[in-house]
Amino acid sequence: MIAYLRRMEHENYCLNFDEVVFHIMPLLKNGVTPEQQTILNVLETIAERVDDGCWKLSKTGQQHLFDKF
Repeated sequence: MIAYLRRMEHENYCLNFDEVVFHIMPLLKNGVTPEQQTILNVLETIAERVDDGCWKLSKTGQQHLFDKF
């Protein structure tokens, strides 16, 4: 998810939640489909919501994510 958000930011494209879900679903292994709330929780950890419900990678979210490990 981080790589996808980073690539879209590089292309100066703002993603909505549905686009994020659509992109990451095929990447999940073993047919495990998380609930949308789970995806939203991860997204809120690494990104921030901007205008019109778009998501962009948070500058502080990356540091916070790696601090947990």
